Amino acid sequence: MFLFAVFWIATLSLRSIHTFFGCSLLAAFTQSNAATHLDDVVVTGTRTERKLLDVPVRTEVVSKQELKKTHARDLAEALRHQPGLLLKETHGKSGSQVWLQGLDSDRVLVLLNGRPVSASTGSTVDLSQLAVGHIDHIEIVKGAVSALYGSSAMGGVVNIITRPSKEALAYTFVADAGSFGDKNLGSDSDLSARHGFFDLSANSKKWRGYIAADFRDTDGFDLDKSTYVFEGDEGLKYNINSELSWRWSEDGAISLNPSFYREDLSRGFSSFAPGVGEIKKLKLEEAERFNTTLSIKDKFANGAALNAYFIHEIFDDVTAQDTLASAELDQRRQANFVLDKAEIQWDHPIGDEQLWTLGLVGFQADLSQHQNRLEGSDILHIDEITEGANRTNIEFFVQDDIFLNDRWEILPGFRFQDDSDFGRHTAPKINAMFTPNWWPKLNTSLRFGIGKGYRVPNLKERFFIFDHSGLGYMVLGTPNLGPEESDSYQVGFEVSNQRGARAELSVFYNDIEDLIDADLDPVESQRLGLSIFRYGNFARARTRGGDIVVSYPLSDTFSSDIGYSYLHAEDRITGKDLVRRPEHQIKLGLDWKIPQWKNEFSLRATYQSDEFIDSENTLVSPGWTRVDFKFNQSLSNGLTFFVGIDNMTDEHRDPSRAGRDFRPKKGRFIYLGLRLEGSVANFNKNKSLV
Repeated sequence: MFLFAVFWIATLSLRSIHTFFGCSLLAAFTQSNAATHLDDVVVTGTRTERKLLDVPVRTEVVSKQELKKTHARDLAEALRHQPGLLLKETHGKSGSQVWLQGLDSDRVLVLLNGRPVSASTGSTVDLSQLAVGHIDHIEIVKGAVSALYGSSAMGGVVNIITRPSKEALAYTFVADAGSFGDKNLGSDSDLSARHGFFDLSANSKKWRGYIAADFRDTDGFDLDKSTYVFEGDEGLKYNINSELSWRWSEDGAISLNPSFYREDLSRGFSSFAPGVGEIKKLKLEEAERFNTTLSIKDKFANGAALNAYFIHEIFDDVTAQDTLASAELDQRRQANFVLDKAEIQWDHPIGDEQLWTLGLVGFQADLSQHQNRLEGSDILHIDEITEGANRTNIEFFVQDDIFLNDRWEILPGFRFQDDSDFGRHTAPKINAMFTPNWWPKLNTSLRFGIGKGYRVPNLKERFFIFDHSGLGYMVLGTPNLGPEESDSYQVGFEVSNQRGARAELSVFYNDIEDLIDADLDPVESQRLGLSIFRYGNFARARTRGGDIVVSYPLSDTFSSDIGYSYLHAEDRITGKDLVRRPEHQIKLGLDWKIPQWKNEFSLRATYQSDEFIDSENTLVSPGWTRVDFKFNQSLSNGLTFFVGIDNMTDEHRDPSRAGRDFRPKKGRFIYLGLRLEGSVANFNKNKSLV
């Protein structure tokens, strides 16, 4: 019944769009004269290379040009202006996370070149830990894609794509610094945040390689200097990424990708003790990630293709609390996560009408976590997740890309998973695309998708022991948890021309069952005299909504885009709205080039409506508007000066309403910088490096 309603709504919308484009906007689209990115090649929606215009699974792209002109430093900044996407702070830690279609970051998969990025906490990836200086573009696919990518892809996938330069020798250097003004922890004129990046790549007939390093250093910021507490972390984050590839043909290569990440952060906070008053403390965070990836790819004469990789990753995360007046740390929690994953994918065409994609995945993960806590004069050691908490699984996926005729394409597929803990699980899906010839001068596409999403319980949810007996409660994991499941429906309509104008309407519906949540265990609570909370498959939810996106170049030098997103997210047990899901969101982008002066002005604006912050829907965090200004000036061949103002209106949360006001955390930030990039096209171009 609901599926009929979705397609009925979509049909009404398409009729309206047909009428709309058949009138004034049709003329505007056919007269547009700007550059286009519709020929960009994407891979995430189908796991095979397709042009963005022709991909049957709706895919959004953040281009390298967009990243450069908006001066993005990490993945959170890179995604900030994307329609229908929510950026949230990581609960209990520093960092940012991404939500898609009302599903939180535990249910959104973040990938690097199609390979998983390990979560910094639970199932959540911290976007601020991922530098973007070396990347080519970012692909976003919304809705359940578990059939292609497995667990956690219930809300969608964010895939970071890197591509080494094809030039014989290429380099990029970026340096910028800025100030929060009167919110600096030090002087108002201090350059309180600094960023540097370099990338050096070399390419010959047989060998290709690069090394890239990025650091983000900040002194922090303070929204209310009348208190000891300051909101912005002080410290350093840096990434080092590299690749060495040997090629035996244009399409065949074996690559080794070592990478390293480290952060060292601190932030002041306080607590109140009766008879003592305010107790000043520091929150300390350290993290290290070592990743080694070995991959191989090749294409064959019959059009078949092979892609395979093996990942070994170690992630260490330390958080601590330190009372300034004491000689010992109050609390230190350390987690160690080890991931090994191997995957092989085979793409096999059958004539010109079918392309089969088959894959096999092996996975093993181990997690341990312990806490040292000061109790009086003693240090108490607690194993919160004991060594031996692990999970292994084998997965198989298949997809058949079928071209029925010149207008219709369908993609059925499924994934089968055999897990060491909860057994076997299957997630099917089907996508379809219809390309009608309604307007000869325009490209028109209708996309449909139905899929099963799922998320397996993470090791914390299964083995966690959070012992706060002194405060009267404990939170315990449940080893026999089952996977969460969702039914996802996606309908989209897109019209574009070859000169860059584009309009899109999409609607979605997600029905989620067996959501994992912590609930009171009355039997154990009575037996132990404490409030005992256990993780279980208790919750059910529903999210629905849609996006309208219009990109229109007004001239060769002026372009605009606007996106409106509607979201309704509901707890199906209580009937209340889910917390932290704003109903309305508007994002606007304007770009103006002055070719004779070799510069470009950019404006990015976001409006987000208010949101409930409690499950009873009685407390509300206010809506907000943020405006960012960017300016780029080319000084000479390869050298660019840039300046920016983030959050021009200085709209931020009220620190006195901590936990109840979720407007932007950072106030106005003004910065400037230089970018130098270049290449040597013929440096040993036709010679091997050995």
